[in-house]
Amino acid sequence: MDEREGNTRSKRILDIRKLYFKFLKSFTDLPNKELANLHEIGILTVTNVLRGRYKENDFMIKSSIEIDKNVNL
Repeated sequence: MDEREGNTRSKRILDIRKLYFKFLKSFTDLPNKELANLHEIGILTVTNVLRGRYKENDFMIKSSIEIDKNVNL
């Protein structure tokens, strides 16, 4: 049971990170390499997220809709 909760938590954190980069890129013109360096992660991770090379799940879809609906920048 604990292993399942840990995996679910890790998955949710990764999903939030994907959403973060997806929306961050729409408000900045920083190159992917600089974004990766700022957040101390691999450039490939940032590039894959921004190019849509990940599976969108229900959490990400619902979160994106809510962010678009509630954030006016």
